[in-house]
Amino acid sequence: MLRIRYVISLTIICCNFFIASAQNTIGIPTIVNYTRQAYNAGNQNWNIGQDNNGLMYFANNKGLLVFDGTSWRTYPMPGGTIVRSLAIGDSNKIYVGGQGEFGYFSPAKNGELTYNSLKKLIPPNDNDFADVWNICIWQKRVFFRSNKRIFELEGNVITVHKSIDWAYMGITPAGLMAWDFTNRLVTYNRGEWLPVIKVGVLPHDVRLTTVLSIGKDSILLGTLNHGLFILKKDTVSWFNAPGIKNFLGKNIFNACLLSPDRIALVTNLVGCIVINKQGEFIQRFSKKEGLQNNNILSIKLDRDKNLWLGLDNGIDLISYDNAIKSIYPDGENKNTGYTSIFYHDQLYFGLSTGLYKVNLPPGNTDYSYASADIDFVPQTEGQVWGLSIVNDHLLVAHNRGAYQVENGKIKVIDDKTGFWTFRPLYTTDPSPVMFAGTYNGINFYNYNKGAFTNPVIHAQFESARYVVMEKDTIWIAHPYKGLYKVAFNAKGQPFAIRYQDKKGILSANRNHLYKLMGKMVLTSDNGIFEYDSIQNDFVRSAALEKLLGTDPLSYIKEDKFGNLWFSRDKRVGIVDRSGPTPRLLYISEIDDKIMGNGFENINVVDSNNVFIAAEKGFFHINYAQYKKSRHPLFVRIRLVRSAAQKESTIVGGYGPAPTELPMPNIKYSDNSLHFEMASSVYGQEQNTEYAWYLEGFDRDWSPWIKKTEKDYTNLPEGTYTFKVKCRNTADNESTVATWSFRVLPPWYRSWWAYSLYACLLFGLLYIFYKRQQDKYKRLQQLKLLEQQQKYAEEQRQLQVQHELEIGRSEKQIMQLENEKLEAALEHKNAELASSAMSLVRKMEILTRLKEDLVQYKNSAGTDKGGKEFQKIMRVMDKELDHDGEWEQFANHFDTVHTNYLRKLKEQCPEITASELKLAAYLRLSLTTKEIAQLMNISIRGVETSRYRLRKKLGISNDVNLFDYLISITR
Repeated sequence: MLRIRYVISLTIICCNFFIASAQNTIGIPTIVNYTRQAYNAGNQNWNIGQDNNGLMYFANNKGLLVFDGTSWRTYPMPGGTIVRSLAIGDSNKIYVGGQGEFGYFSPAKNGELTYNSLKKLIPPNDNDFADVWNICIWQKRVFFRSNKRIFELEGNVITVHKSIDWAYMGITPAGLMAWDFTNRLVTYNRGEWLPVIKVGVLPHDVRLTTVLSIGKDSILLGTLNHGLFILKKDTVSWFNAPGIKNFLGKNIFNACLLSPDRIALVTNLVGCIVINKQGEFIQRFSKKEGLQNNNILSIKLDRDKNLWLGLDNGIDLISYDNAIKSIYPDGENKNTGYTSIFYHDQLYFGLSTGLYKVNLPPGNTDYSYASADIDFVPQTEGQVWGLSIVNDHLLVAHNRGAYQVENGKIKVIDDKTGFWTFRPLYTTDPSPVMFAGTYNGINFYNYNKGAFTNPVIHAQFESARYVVMEKDTIWIAHPYKGLYKVAFNAKGQPFAIRYQDKKGILSANRNHLYKLMGKMVLTSDNGIFEYDSIQNDFVRSAALEKLLGTDPLSYIKEDKFGNLWFSRDKRVGIVDRSGPTPRLLYISEIDDKIMGNGFENINVVDSNNVFIAAEKGFFHINYAQYKKSRHPLFVRIRLVRSAAQKESTIVGGYGPAPTELPMPNIKYSDNSLHFEMASSVYGQEQNTEYAWYLEGFDRDWSPWIKKTEKDYTNLPEGTYTFKVKCRNTADNESTVATWSFRVLPPWYRSWWAYSLYACLLFGLLYIFYKRQQDKYKRLQQLKLLEQQQKYAEEQRQLQVQHELEIGRSEKQIMQLENEKLEAALEHKNAELASSAMSLVRKMEILTRLKEDLVQYKNSAGTDKGGKEFQKIMRVMDKELDHDGEWEQFANHFDTVHTNYLRKLKEQCPEITASELKLAAYLRLSLTTKEIAQLMNISIRGVETSRYRLRKKLGISNDVNLFDYLISITR
């Protein structure tokens, strides 16, 4: 056991030593790591496939793993078995093989994947098998390989091919090949497996791992433990590759053809190795270059020339055909890059850790493919801010000073301060004076016999990072302190002057100076300005703002082809002026990965080699290739489901595009929808933006955002079309993907509901009609009745009117009679009053006469006792006694006044005769005086009698006695 471990360890050490000794390319394609936590499935990925829609499929330990460029989904197999193999078939079928199980996933009607097992088609005697390691589709047949059986599926029939050990199976232009330990390498022909090799011998313990067509008649055979072989027709021979033979013979696990001349070999020890057909080492991808680990189980080149690696733990994507590469001069440290320059067939890189160089071998037009070591230049530890060539000398602007590079070594020019840049003062070649931008201002250096000397001439005022020479004046921009210029006095001494910003062109930050198109250009947050020598001031540059826009820039540079390279918000853009009209494009793959805050650096050597300082090392861009090989974008609606029901999938995203499916009808209860979209341009997920538009609901397209999901809630009934598009740069936009659907109305607004409503309305109208008809009949009857009643009423009214007229006549007659009676009554009262008055006068006369006689009797000298005199007195007394007259008066009074005295007596039996007289006199409206005379009492006696009468009648003081007495006979 210890010996086996020792051998394995020694093998790994040897392989790693060989790989380390082989010079890799200085440029590495972008590598994207998808960890197990990112895709949330099993660690091992045994096989990789891609369908016609661009979706990627992985045979994973947890099931079938699918990636659409945005999201990962896992579809487990029955029993949760490991998926070891997969193959993409016709009719959108994805065949998979696992542990004791195989079958296929296919989209259901809603586009969601469902699993269909094929195990039930296996004859019962052959149903016992282990892992299915390979699946091949050949001549409309599907072959599933396990260790001891190959299952051939044709239609719904499975044929079993048995062997002691089927070690491999694969497809080549020569046919379907398998490795059988009994018959060795065999090919399938009409149901039989026939030997292939007739000339040459393979080692007896060889284990075939891959077959790969590398030419019209050549097939590369990869083995696990004996290296590579070439099969031509029926002849096999060693693949002679002396440079890599020692490690290739022991580690190959799979292979892939990258181009007609490039072969990628993956191993489980040292990662991925790229060779050419001659067996020469080209490039490697291992953990050192950015892979998650070196144990690679599967490989796949997708339709966009991206290289997918299924690892023992994770998935890696290599943008192999991308024109953008990464360069890490300090290896795995990947420190920040600041500047680069091409000098005497050498590339120099300035990083935060020092200066690095690489010797470029001849014959490379794309320097990223140069196989060379990048070496550190000694004594340059620290920040390298700038590299300049002055008088054909390479100068290094360092935080510790100014250096000159000679024969790969460093020579100190000035170490008193930190430096930013160097410029020749004069246009002559060589320039006798050079000036430098330093931490403290501008320093000047004389040049003589290949050496720069410092005569201690300087203009110190502020840090001078942005420096431009305009005629005889040096202009310096400080990002946030303003603009300065250095001029010379009559003695040639430099002095600094601060620019007076009278026009307000400077801003609080991002004040930068550049030399573009022969002009001095100032950029700030307020726009782009160019120096006008006539006005002797800066003016707004309409031409540059038309090309670059008005948004603030942090860097701009003109290359020798007239193209303008610029940076804005850590995005690199180019105004390409190579065509008839300028074209603006952005390199979105490096968005937010470059240096910012004015530390950007773009070094354009030629159209094949552009170096851009990055947060980690440098980016190399083959701009000529980049313009040609920009992949078209495709967007796909990957998922539509009801937001109310997570399991209610309407569009699953597999199989035909949603536009090819019938328009679905969606229930009103499911009118809140969740959309997911994706683009299958892999490796650019972070740069891809989406916009959508729901026709029939939205007014316009949404703004561009990186969100890949959209929810619509409470959609009214109607027909809608969901549209989505994507872009990864402003000038690279996809076509529009669409999906139409119809939201059904709620049940109470459906056609059958409206039919029911119509029936109910008809019924209600009929009921209303019948009721109206009955009402009409009732109204007619009521009308007739009313007419009858009206007639009867009219007759009654006529009768009443007649009766009233009769009554009126009778009333008039009665009134006349009453008036006559009243007149008679008044006449009677008058007579009674007259009689009473006569009586009163009579009594007054008699009384007065009696008084005179009595007076006469009492006088002296008169015969007062005469009989005649007494007789006269008796007659007078008799006349004064009017009781008899009262009886006659009372009878006559009751006759006239309807028994007034009798009724009064009945009402008040206690009343006296004198009180009755008082009541009668009061009824005749006699005065108190008249009553006193009639009753032969005083006036006060009348008042007293009135009081007693009121008391006996029970009349209160507030009731008028006369009114009360009148009411008795009323």
